[in-house]
Amino acid sequence: MFTIHNTEKVVIDLVFFQLPEASLSIWLIATFLMGGFIGVTLSVMTVWMLKTRLGSARRKIATTQKELDQLRVSNLKDAV
Repeated sequence: MFTIHNTEKVVIDLVFFQLPEASLSIWLIATFLMGGFIGVTLSVMTVWMLKTRLGSARRKIATTQKELDQLRVSNLKDAV
């Protein structure tokens, strides 16, 4: 239905070049799909970056916890 009601031919003029003439519905659908693809791609990249940072933070916490446990044990041995 959307494509039937939006059959007017338009030319998209981007500052440096013009896109070929096509129906308004084609341009709107293409723009919608491209925006969705870009949004999903950016979201996946952001989640991947955050998971990487989380893994790094977890490793740092584990190392710090191990060092703290060693210090506690050595402190108890010194007290005895």
